[in-house]
Order: sequence, then structure tokens, then C-alpha cells
Amino acid sequence: MTAVIRAICFANGEPCPHEGQWLKAFNHDAFGGRGHGDFTDDIGDALHFVSKSDAYLFWGRQSTVMPLRPDGRPNRPMTALTVEIEELV
Repeated sequence: MTAVIRAICFANGEPCPHEGQWLKAFNHDAFGGRGHGDFTDDIGDALHFVSKSDAYLFWGRQSTVMPLRPDGRPNRPMTALTVEIEELV
């Protein structure tokens, strides 16, 4: 089985322009550690993970170029999105 990540909204509850789309690619170190993602409406173009656990770990990955936020907490840019991790059969 494989898993994919689907954007739901921003973590602060604000609407996301990628709502309902699947993650195609994400660079946790882009824009000085703020991150950048590409999304798709086609699940076939989505980034596929070996398991839901691997997808979850990718979502929570810390930036290497700016590992800490100004408040001292880990900088995990993708967690700015609320996501759904879907298992495909």
C-alpha cells in the first residue's frame, strides 16, 4: 500500500488555495526554511509514500537551513498546513 498527502486548510484555520489537492512536491528548505510545495488535482501526479507513517514523517520534517523558529521551537514548514494522509490500496 502507498499513501498520499491532501491539503485541507492552513493550520490556523484559514482557507488554503490548495484545499483538496494532493501534494506533488515539497522543499522544506526553500525560501530560507519557510518551505514551498507544489500541489495537483491529479492523484496520479501526487507524491506517493511507502506508508502513512512515512507521509506523516515527511509532513513533520524540520528545515535544515532554518531548523528553529524565532521562538526557539522546531521549524517544520509543512505543518503550516492541516493535511489528510490517505492510504491507497
